[in-house]
Amino acid sequence: MLQFLGRGAAFSDEHNSAFFIEDNEFVLIDCPATSYQKVKKMNWEQYDNIYILITHTHGDHSGGVGTMLQYVWFISYMKKKVIVVAPSEAVKEDLLLLLMRVEGCEKEWFNIVTADELDKKWLVSAIPTSHVEPLEGKCFGYHLKVNGIDVVYTGDTATLEPFIPLLKKGSHLYTEAAYYKSNVHIYLKDSLPEFLKLAEKGVNVYLMHLDVEEEIIKMIDGTQLKLVELYEIPEV
Repeated sequence: MLQFLGRGAAFSDEHNSAFFIEDNEFVLIDCPATSYQKVKKMNWEQYDNIYILITHTHGDHSGGVGTMLQYVWFISYMKKKVIVVAPSEAVKEDLLLLLMRVEGCEKEWFNIVTADELDKKWLVSAIPTSHVEPLEGKCFGYHLKVNGIDVVYTGDTATLEPFIPLLKKGSHLYTEAAYYKSNVHIYLKDSLPEFLKLAEKGVNVYLMHLDVEEEIIKMIDGTQLKLVELYEIPEV
């Protein structure tokens, strides 16, 4: 299913980001700088297309996008463009401001579309959620169909509510989980009973965007919940 280049929260050494491959297309979910550093060591040139799905514009989720666009364009000798997928029109406008006005990217380096505009069988929809007040209305998760499997990816969220109706037996839920309590992330201590009920109903629950990994491991010990597995880049 999803493979993770990092599973840490904002203050970690490796920020949360995942990818999957379908129909010889490489799909990256968020692109922090730590993920860019790993993707460039992978055999990305073999894929027909490269997509970056953006959940929101915090730096630990979008900080490597500009560099990725430039890298792919020039290292491929101007043959490949990254397709950036914004979850909404408003986020698309913010991304264009970030990429072109702040990062100084050129139009020819990339294409950008909204999730509604992208016609791919692996993308079902972008799911609006609540995260931080300054980005109200601009934070999303994704409903995906990865190699025939139903996948729900929360992104950064303070609530699981928008995603519950999408979950069914056999679904794969990739959800953030925080050890420290705040009003902008899912607090694992409070949400643990709900996660366990979902697992009992046959939902595969994977935890990501971890702030204190060692404590979260202790909290889920002996349960059906799992941490997302980190992808190991093959030695060249």
